[in-house]
Amino acid sequence: MKIEFLIWIEVFINYLPGKIGYYVRRFWYLYRFPNRKKLIIERGCEFISHHNIFFRDSNVIIGNNCYLNASDGLIEIGANSAFNRNVHINASIGGKIILGDYVLVGPNVMMRSSGHKFDSIEIPIRHQGHIAKDIYIENDVWIGSNAIILGGIRISTGAIVGAGSLVIKDIPPYAIVGGVPAKIIKYRNT
Repeated sequence: MKIEFLIWIEVFINYLPGKIGYYVRRFWYLYRFPNRKKLIIERGCEFISHHNIFFRDSNVIIGNNCYLNASDGLIEIGANSAFNRNVHINASIGGKIILGDYVLVGPNVMMRSSGHKFDSIEIPIRHQGHIAKDIYIENDVWIGSNAIILGGIRISTGAIVGAGSLVIKDIPPYAIVGGVPAKIIKYRNT
């Protein structure tokens, strides 16, 4: 009953417009995610399994219509990180998604820690279960709009993921990658 009551409150406050909505959400999410000095959550966001979502420090901004699902998984977000609108971070069905400090995430980015098994052609894919793999995004990373990051990936410090990229391999420090699948274009420190 308590959980359903909390969901009803969040549905209501998620769509409050203007400054009043901003301050109500700020107060509410400081209660839901304790020990956060500055946590800004815009309108229309949805959080599944609050108890598995952690903000390591303050100054995190989450834009409109973001979706974070940590049921049976873990999402951890570092300090001074910012998500643009419509970001989808899904660690359901296992796996961890860990973001470092100063991570910038563009609009419509998707991160998914698990995928379907498909080994047998005699069993429908839907009934074969899932494979969960962790995603690690280190400090000072910029992920451009519409990028997709699959499980089992590490994006190293200072890397930039170009808009629309599909990341299926680890990215070394300070690399700039782009494309489908993402390939190294150049390095920031050369």
